[in-house]
Amino acid sequence: MSKRYTNTGNKNIVSVYLDDDTHAVLVSAKNRSGRTKSTEVAMRLKDHLRRFPNYIFSEQSEEEGR
Repeated sequence: MSKRYTNTGNKNIVSVYLDDDTHAVLVSAKNRSGRTKSTEVAMRLKDHLRRFPNYIFSEQSEEEGR
């Protein structure tokens, strides 16, 4: 594990597959912010989970209502 992860206390690794469009948006965002892709993803995921703790995909809600 690289030193940048051990210093921040991050202990969990998550891998994701992104479509080309989402990856392009991520790369654009990390270039604007000056962060690494990993840091950009971690910050955005953390922000989303804080702001939407009970978020459920609308498709799942529709299926449950059937």
